[in-house]
Amino acid sequence: MPSPVPERNRKVYFVGAGLSCALGMPNTAALITDVKRELEGDAWRHSAGLEDDLTRAVEAFYPDGGDTGFTPDAVDFFSVLHSYVEVCAGFPGSLPETADFFRRLKFGIANLLVKRLKEADPHLAAGSEYLDEVVQPGHIVVTSNWDFGIERYAGMREVPVRWRGRGTRTGELVVLKLHGAIDWTLGSEAQIGRFGALEFSPLSEQAFGPGYRVSLPSGKEREGSVLRIKALEEWGSAWRRISSRTREPYIVTMARGKTGDLGPLREIWRDAYEALSRAQRLEIVGYSLPDDDVEIRTMLRAAVRRGEGPEQIIVRNPAPDVHVRFRRFLRRKVESNYLPVDAV
Repeated sequence: MPSPVPERNRKVYFVGAGLSCALGMPNTAALITDVKRELEGDAWRHSAGLEDDLTRAVEAFYPDGGDTGFTPDAVDFFSVLHSYVEVCAGFPGSLPETADFFRRLKFGIANLLVKRLKEADPHLAAGSEYLDEVVQPGHIVVTSNWDFGIERYAGMREVPVRWRGRGTRTGELVVLKLHGAIDWTLGSEAQIGRFGALEFSPLSEQAFGPGYRVSLPSGKEREGSVLRIKALEEWGSAWRRISSRTREPYIVTMARGKTGDLGPLREIWRDAYEALSRAQRLEIVGYSLPDDDVEIRTMLRAAVRRGEGPEQIIVRNPAPDVHVRFRRFLRRKVESNYLPVDAV
């Protein structure tokens, strides 16, 4: 017997890198360049030797990698790096310590995103009409982004946030992060013994509100669970907390075929499917439906076909080809908004 179709009574936002760019974050194409630029002028925990390792990796992966001005496509670079870790690590003549390089590169991404968001803080404090609408209690945000710009803004506006849920509560903002986040860690990588359990929370625990504390799972269950480092609550020391409380941030990098990396996030994907199935109005903002996100494309299509589907699907993106792609792969009838989100 098929499961009942939930009532479509929620506003749901599917948020991609375009919205993060409006907050000062790098776009996908500029990610590697911007991480490398940050390494040239700064030193921080985990940064020692990372710039040289990044240069060696590019030279190893691409025949033109040593040429001046060459920058690889970010999706291709992370696809090759992921494959290298899985297949070539330890082979004679291969790059040494590739897994450790990948781990430190994730910290490099986290460092960059925290810096950019802190730079945007004064503008966020001044307010954003669009973000005010997005973070309303009862709304649901589904995102492929790793940064916590939306949650930071919600905290400034004293809107409670939770990172699990299917849209059944109306007094909080639910943010479902399909590819992990820079302040997330697997329990097996969390430094709980060193810093204590109070430095972490399950994704089901509410922030910025009166919600009760949820205990961390224990034993084997904890090792495979995704936990949140409490960096947002201590904003002045956000980077220090992220860089010290885990051995590796839990982010799923852009690559072709990410299904095998999504196991610990499976329940979040289930939440996202159920939340999208509750969408009366679905706004897709700053997301281009790239070829390497076939998992997201598949879930979106399944969710909008459930029952009668959303009354309204809006694609907000200045690129005309993105709207064509959504009409081809998601639904023929979508409303187009070509205005970008104003930069803060």
